[in-house]
Amino acid sequence: AIANLVRRGDKVVVISNGVFGEGFAEFVSAYGGIPISVGGGDWRRSVDEAELDGVLERNKDVVAVTLVHCDTPSALLNDLPKIAKVVRDHGALLIVDAVSSIGGVPINFEDVGVDVIIGGSQKVLNTPPGLTIIGISENAWERINEVKYSGYYLNLRLWRDMLDGRGVFPHTMSDVLIYALNEALKMIFEEGLENVFKRHELVRKASWKALEVMRLEPYPADMRYSSPTVTAFSVPVSIDEGELRSRLWSKYGVMVAGSWGKLQGKVLRIGHMGVQASRTHLLIAYTALGKVLNELGYKVDVGEVVNTIEESF
Repeated sequence: AIANLVRRGDKVVVISNGVFGEGFAEFVSAYGGIPISVGGGDWRRSVDEAELDGVLERNKDVVAVTLVHCDTPSALLNDLPKIAKVVRDHGALLIVDAVSSIGGVPINFEDVGVDVIIGGSQKVLNTPPGLTIIGISENAWERINEVKYSGYYLNLRLWRDMLDGRGVFPHTMSDVLIYALNEALKMIFEEGLENVFKRHELVRKASWKALEVMRLEPYPADMRYSSPTVTAFSVPVSIDEGELRSRLWSKYGVMVAGSWGKLQGKVLRIGHMGVQASRTHLLIAYTALGKVLNELGYKVDVGEVVNTIEESF
């Protein structure tokens, strides 16, 4: 997206309230753009719209704004509709990384006003990694045609020509992954999109209730800033994060992810996306977590945790 939309010297506002949010600045710099970071001081909340508005007001020549919808290392969910409105009001393009939210969080691409949205096959869509899903607005296509990126594999104009039957396919695609994604999407639509969204929301609430019973602090400041696809919590100071993850895997077969960047060693994550957003998976994860915490000297009433999750459904 950056390669096709950003020329050398172009200003791009980067919403940097997370590991992957910060990463967009590197992409912008790699293609000669000038990243302007906003929101990097608080990874626990959605970016402040007034702060974003101020940055855009002071930099009227900004061509685009980048946003990570769900920044998984912190489980942060940015408020896409509110952010999109601010960006639209200033006439900039909005590029959204929705890799870990698409399919689990309602996103109306056209109504919200997203110009480029990027999804991945390996998260909520229940497909092996290897496919990128991308949506592009008419405004973004106009910009792409102006920039005329000269690369090949990442050249979106070549992909568009291929899809329109006017060009050669840029590379050999994995037909196995396409079939897998097709089957996964069939499963999603058989369940019904609204039901899928409700299931993820139900699991988010149950997960937060379980943390409360266990006296564990969610990393996002409030549940409205937390993604329905992943829960992140601060590791108690008395607990060795590496030992906790190691025991969860070796004794119970539960893989809990650590975090990255400044949160590494301090925050753990429980993923509940796609088919894993279920009562059964949540019970398995939190039962194992409670048992290992007890083993490490942090007392948890596992029975109460189980009852809390059960009652949430």
